[in-house]
Amino acid sequence: MMIRTVVFLFAFVLISFGGFSQTEARWVLDQNQFKNPGFHEATITLTADQDSSISAGWKLYFNTIFISVSSVSKLPDTEIKHLQGDFFVWEGQTPEIKKGQSLKLSYRSSGPFLKNSYAPEGLILLHADGRIEEVRQYTREEISDSQLAEMAQNTSLPIPSGEKVYEENQGISLLDPSDIPPFLPSPKSWKYTGEPLKTQNAGMAVIGSSEFREVTKYLLLTLKQGYAPKVNREEPPINIKVQRVDGLDEEAYKLSISGRRVDILASTEKGAFYGVQSFLALMPPHFWTEPSDEFVLPQLQIEDSPAYEYRGFFLDVARNFQTKEQIFKILDLMALYKLNVFHFNLANDEGWRIEIPGLPELTEFGAKRGFSTDESEFLWPYYASGVSPIIDSPGTGFYSVSDFEEILAYAKARFIQVIPEIGVPAHSRAAILAMEKRYKSLVAQGREEEGLEYRLADPKDQSVYLSAQNFRGNTVCVCQESTFRFYEKVVQEIKNRFERVGLPLTSWHTGGDEVPRGVWSASPICAEFLANHPELKLEDLNDYFRQRVAGILEKYDLNMGGWEEIGQTHSSNEVVPNPKFADQSWTLYAWNAVAGWGGEDMAYRLANAGYPVVICSSANFYFDLAYNWSPDERGHTWSGVVDMYQSWKTVPGKLYLSHDQTIDGDLWDWEQARQKFTTLTDLGKQNIRGVSGQLWTETVKGPEMLEYYLLPKMLGYVERAWVGDPEWSSQESLDQMRSEREIEWNVFLNVIAQKELPRLETIHGGWNFRLPLPGVAIKNGRVLVNSPLPGFEIRYTDNGTEPIHESPIYREPIPVFEGFNPRFKLFMPSGKSGRSRGLN
Repeated sequence: MMIRTVVFLFAFVLISFGGFSQTEARWVLDQNQFKNPGFHEATITLTADQDSSISAGWKLYFNTIFISVSSVSKLPDTEIKHLQGDFFVWEGQTPEIKKGQSLKLSYRSSGPFLKNSYAPEGLILLHADGRIEEVRQYTREEISDSQLAEMAQNTSLPIPSGEKVYEENQGISLLDPSDIPPFLPSPKSWKYTGEPLKTQNAGMAVIGSSEFREVTKYLLLTLKQGYAPKVNREEPPINIKVQRVDGLDEEAYKLSISGRRVDILASTEKGAFYGVQSFLALMPPHFWTEPSDEFVLPQLQIEDSPAYEYRGFFLDVARNFQTKEQIFKILDLMALYKLNVFHFNLANDEGWRIEIPGLPELTEFGAKRGFSTDESEFLWPYYASGVSPIIDSPGTGFYSVSDFEEILAYAKARFIQVIPEIGVPAHSRAAILAMEKRYKSLVAQGREEEGLEYRLADPKDQSVYLSAQNFRGNTVCVCQESTFRFYEKVVQEIKNRFERVGLPLTSWHTGGDEVPRGVWSASPICAEFLANHPELKLEDLNDYFRQRVAGILEKYDLNMGGWEEIGQTHSSNEVVPNPKFADQSWTLYAWNAVAGWGGEDMAYRLANAGYPVVICSSANFYFDLAYNWSPDERGHTWSGVVDMYQSWKTVPGKLYLSHDQTIDGDLWDWEQARQKFTTLTDLGKQNIRGVSGQLWTETVKGPEMLEYYLLPKMLGYVERAWVGDPEWSSQESLDQMRSEREIEWNVFLNVIAQKELPRLETIHGGWNFRLPLPGVAIKNGRVLVNSPLPGFEIRYTDNGTEPIHESPIYREPIPVFEGFNPRFKLFMPSGKSGRSRGLN
């Protein structure tokens, strides 16, 4: 088995004066054990430049969230010190590395090594003379699927071998276009009434009811992007009407195309907008690349409405920033797929991303990441975001007042509600440090009282804790009024942005998750507060804080939302719904649903207790989870893995049907799960507001990576958000369910392959979606290959080289011969391809 080596070239930055050097580094996995206990060992080899040595006393900084904070250095007299989050330093009595020579830095970490992207990254060498060098020549050896399978052979980890994928693809077949829905999400009812009508250089009249003026304008402007006829007066015109009718639900619409007449009917602007989106979804892929004088009108009738009022998409821009332009593109994608809530996470430990007038330190300090030894001028370079705080990197950036208002206006035009999230009391380190920066600056000016106004920390707090993401000092002091003044200031300023663009702000997300154990336990301010409030105990402070924040939001007519923790409490070491707040209409986002951990039905328990709930199941709708267990697929695995199938087969109304395996790869028995699952009461059913898909960005380094994580994985979620429970879930027997699920999955895959991916390749400037690997098996001395996407070509080579668009097409089993070293790859008609697969 050959180990692959990947080279990472990073920009070289020399911050302090000194000579130019080119240190090289190489990472190798030495040992990987999955059980009894699980651990891995690895080595970073540092090699000095041929022309200059590395003097003793150097320190090596690096990033990774995938080793233990107590990892052990095997180099004598040195240690690996955890600083914050994913940022570490290797320090101690580090020896001289002479010119051209190397030094091995080996370490041991608890937990097995799973992904090639989990190796340390962002290496920064701090020389003994203070010179800072971002290591620009860094190679990391990679393990293959077969190597990881060998390492994990005594576990049930489902690594996607070529043979396993081949078996999974066996039920996939190409369907006639007339037998599949015209687009996603699938309309409630649809019927083709004839062959598509093609016109050339026909005139077009777009007319809308007076109530639908803006929607009609949106349609007209969009059509002009792809249709540019030289009008032929002898060619009958195309007539498109966007009309208001009574009797349809708020988001419902009807779409009818008969001959050259298009009717889009709705009772509201929102319904009309979704009808327009469906009409635009019928346009061929080339419509979105260059204007044409030809127009195609499918002949059909559609009646449609959504299953859920809340169809959300959550995006974290705090961990790694996304530009305003990329947010526009995300909003366009949401509109295309009829998602109506953009949950916008604007702050976290690793960054503050929105300008707040009057508090410039939040962005001057909290929106920048770069290297320093003390984190005094900006945040550390979490997630390998680079040495410099001013270069274009995902670590640095924020939305100005005008940027944010543009985003809001863009969302408003697409009927998308925006819910800002400023998470408290935890996940607040960027804000805490920014307000400490403000305090110290004002004290130096003799303005201490002003500095105290928005302070978030107790400077004498000695509480010892570590957050879920390995941060210390990331939780605000809830026992001082300045914390509440700060939060109200932020709420007020952000609400002002909404009011300026005329977009109603009705809901606010407070985060509230993952408050570390041990917070406030050694805070003098909290000790004094509790002494003055004998009715409260230390364990009551979280509830006290939530109630105070809810009061602030009520003052501004905002509904309070938060992750499920804000509606939970502990009883006999079990997490249960908190009855204290069940009558206050707080919307809870139920996320912690790791398959096999016992909390998969928490959404139901909270809804039954009286809380409005949005289902955000981590095991189904967390798009930052890796597509599968292949070491080549980036992403988290803490809640298992999520691909398009995992999100598509979710059953929000019967969540126990949403899994086939536990996170450990063991069988998930539907009947056993049903018996243990909480059943939704009538009240609980009313409290399920909808669903949300999430993308956290710890491992997302830019727009292309973001798009790869989302697509096509997100499309399974899009179907569930609009359609609701799949039809197969209503079958009587488990065998019928599985049989019908396979049939419905095949239909869905045909829509993906024939409709959605060709359009996503061109619309909105094109999307960087993932194409899966083909299945490959050897049977009776022949290689059999199949596609996970019906109708897509598989091309191959037989000598180990990468297939290209001109390579032969796989059409039938290939006999194995001596020296046969094939590679197989999936291709779209345009030539776009995925990664290749060999025989192992």
